[in-house]
Amino acid sequence: MAVTKVSSVLACLALARALEGQQQGALRGRVNATILHSTSEAKRGKRRRSACDCMNWAGVYYDSLAMCGRAEELYFLSKFGFSAAYAATEPIAGLPHRVCNDFLKNFKNDSCIMVDQYPFPADAMTNKQWCYVANDCDTLNGGDYATNTMGFQLGGWNNLASTSNLSWKICDPVADAGSMLMNKSPGELLEMCLKDDISCSRIFRLAYPVVEITWGEAQYLLEGLDAVYTPGASLTTLVDGLTAPTAPFTRMVEVHSTIGDIVKSEQGTILDSPGHGDNFHVIKGREVWEVKRIELGDMAYLGGHFSLEFAVTCVMGCAPSRLGNPENPDHPDLDLETM
Repeated sequence: MAVTKVSSVLACLALARALEGQQQGALRGRVNATILHSTSEAKRGKRRRSACDCMNWAGVYYDSLAMCGRAEELYFLSKFGFSAAYAATEPIAGLPHRVCNDFLKNFKNDSCIMVDQYPFPADAMTNKQWCYVANDCDTLNGGDYATNTMGFQLGGWNNLASTSNLSWKICDPVADAGSMLMNKSPGELLEMCLKDDISCSRIFRLAYPVVEITWGEAQYLLEGLDAVYTPGASLTTLVDGLTAPTAPFTRMVEVHSTIGDIVKSEQGTILDSPGHGDNFHVIKGREVWEVKRIELGDMAYLGGHFSLEFAVTCVMGCAPSRLGNPENPDHPDLDLETM
């Protein structure tokens, strides 16, 4: 009799476990179906990547799809005769190292960057921006094939057909406007450099055009503009209202005209420093930003914290943003125009 009861109890337990297993299996099936449905919906909502879409810089080098220096990364050297085909695959010193290893290989972004970050003298590539694209892209706008990991010349030495993993294109000011670094604000560039821990000085060089006018030369006009600024007034009206220098001060006339046009355009622009160094000023509209290496810049650089090597500070024409409480009408957003 006892054996019969034990058998009955065991049978009930087995049945309960079987039912529990069926319920869990059904639940897992519903969860998996929901995940698959959500994933398929996300894929349908995501735009399919085009062959001419810019590729992520750090990803290109990490996957060995290109060698830094064999396309346009070191154009500021190759334009003077340095052969990109023989560029060192791993630059180990100086400016090539800072551009390739310290910056581009850590730049987790697919934006277009300047072809020539030191456009002195200006040439056909001045103020043009570029990026890597797939070989299937048929709109290179003057770009070309990049090289494979071996380099074109090695294929030629071995009597082999050269192949390319990627191409590179010149970015179109209209079609690629949203991807061009030159269209980003100084604040957006600063956010990028802090996010990827890359040089906050280098990102401005690779983003904005540069003029051979120093901050000392442009300071008078920009301080005058800041003094007469009134909320709602257009920059064109304010600049045209300033007293312009006259002959025989030809350099002052040139500076006033050039800086005035840059302010009106609201295009972010670098005011170059003597020797084209890494310390300089940036203007965008009436904003003036200072890019300056900190006293402990060597320690920041050697410690691998490249974003801390330079301090970027707005010194004129802007104020830090402060958001209000949308649920409290007594604390609205700060109106920066009245600062």
